[in-house]
Amino acid sequence: MLTIRQAAVQHLDEPQLLPDLFPSMQKEGIRFRRGQVTMIAGQPNSGKSLFALFYGVKAEVPTLYISADTDAYTTSIRAAAIITGHQQTTIEDSLKTDGNVFYMNELATLRHIEFSFDPSPTLDDIQLMIQAYGEKYGQYPHLLIIDNLMNVAALHDNEWTGMRDIMKACHHLARETEASVFVLHHTSEAEGEPTRPPARRAIQGKVSQLPEQILTVAMDPETAELRVACVKNRFAKHSAGGDQWISLRVDASRMLLKDENLLQKQMRLDGIMPNG
Repeated sequence: MLTIRQAAVQHLDEPQLLPDLFPSMQKEGIRFRRGQVTMIAGQPNSGKSLFALFYGVKAEVPTLYISADTDAYTTSIRAAAIITGHQQTTIEDSLKTDGNVFYMNELATLRHIEFSFDPSPTLDDIQLMIQAYGEKYGQYPHLLIIDNLMNVAALHDNEWTGMRDIMKACHHLARETEASVFVLHHTSEAEGEPTRPPARRAIQGKVSQLPEQILTVAMDPETAELRVACVKNRFAKHSAGGDQWISLRVDASRMLLKDENLLQKQMRLDGIMPNG
């Protein structure tokens, strides 16, 4: 047992906040902390993996990315796009020619991130990966990304019960390793519009209890926006209905994200501009 002061002193020597890549998210209190779980949820093709991989590459902190949902070939093309800003189609075409040397050299710069492409890892597998990471680098990853929850093999026959057990284990892993854990997950397609971030109630499996923070995302190809709503946040305001969001400019062909015009963004958050 510890006094609250002793507990606080334990975490003074090392930063607990991961880098803030988007000022608009930081301003609204959306930040990623070590030792905590953030769920990133949305419908299929909503930008969940785009956001997670972009953050994992750009944050440049020790990272373990469990890419169960996406194969190594696709992930390597996406990562190369994030690094270079080139279109994924250009990169894929170049990989078939002598031009692949350039992209291979670019990918070699990603020394801070390790990947696993097991399509159906168990919780034991994930724990072994984390232990192997610790033995290799002398520390646990500061960021653990699980993409996605439905791909993790559960021991329970009931799918929803299995998901809840996995989320409990992720909560334990975050505390035990002091990693910031991103868990990507699906929301129901039967509720809401695909271009608007889903409400918290749309998250499949009723697994919203344990994460300290939940973001729901949606992509609007016509306006080139990735819309990010904070539907749960233990440190700042949130909107459980997903009706208040922050817009990031997105170029999915290049896997790129950036903040929208600050004036437009602030007007929207202040209710001067409609979210639609």
